[in-house]
Amino acid sequence: MAIDVTGLAAWTDEAKNDLIRASLLTNKTAEVITIQPGIKSSASINILAGSSIFTQGGSCGFLTSGSTVLSQRDIEVCDIKKNESVCLDTVENFWTSTRMKPGSYNQELPFEQLYSEEIAAQVSKFVEQLSWQGNVESGSEGMSLCNGLLQVIDAAVTVTGSTVTALTSSNIISVVDDILAAIPADAISSDDLVIFMGYDTYRLWSTALRDANLFAYSGAENQGGKFEQMVPGTNVKAIGVGGLVSQNRLICGEASNFHMGTDLLSDQETFRIFFSEDNDEVRTIVKFKLGFQVAFPERIVINEVI
Repeated sequence: MAIDVTGLAAWTDEAKNDLIRASLLTNKTAEVITIQPGIKSSASINILAGSSIFTQGGSCGFLTSGSTVLSQRDIEVCDIKKNESVCLDTVENFWTSTRMKPGSYNQELPFEQLYSEEIAAQVSKFVEQLSWQGNVESGSEGMSLCNGLLQVIDAAVTVTGSTVTALTSSNIISVVDDILAAIPADAISSDDLVIFMGYDTYRLWSTALRDANLFAYSGAENQGGKFEQMVPGTNVKAIGVGGLVSQNRLICGEASNFHMGTDLLSDQETFRIFFSEDNDEVRTIVKFKLGFQVAFPERIVINEVI
């Protein structure tokens, strides 16, 4: 006779959607770029671009000029999953036992809230790194699950603002300036221009600005603790992100031009923690989909390190 466990409650399942959304959408990059939800396998970024050519004066008649082009760039999402298990008998041998219920048939973690928050933090950190460093061909461990923005951009972007052998305190200001100078004319007046860099590069650049003491500039007025500030004299916001740490890369463009595709609207996009009767352990399953794309590669400027 089988054991009927349909009446057992999954003790954090009621918060699964909030947990997965917090994990995917609260990392630094996802807070800035465009999120495209509802993607099961692949979806298109639909692009409309026109060229206006005015060749006719105010006389009568109709002379066709210019064109409107409809095109697409596809986001393909990859399936990502994390499984983890905890044997409750193991945690009975440590301080955690003081928070466990009496008896030998425990089915709940004594630190369930902290455990859930830690899993969410791990997922958030992973998504931030994958957003930029994902590489199907040569990525290590989870980075090989799908291509991140660097792979997408390097395959499509041709506008290079600067090429150096390394980013240093002596050249970082000029490298940033060269990249901004190469922003295409069509994009220069956009109100969401950003230049992404790793936290390490951001600190290198902001320290170089301070040491140069340009116009007694300190950056403290609009930087705060968020690793972001306006590049002096421009409409471009410099943003430090964890996914570009140690990459020595600078990526400049409109924030709305960078896309992250995900499912999120599906029940498969879940964060579940439950007690498994068959295995006598608490199990965690995190499943979601991610993919990355840019809509207009020609409006993005990058640096190269050789």
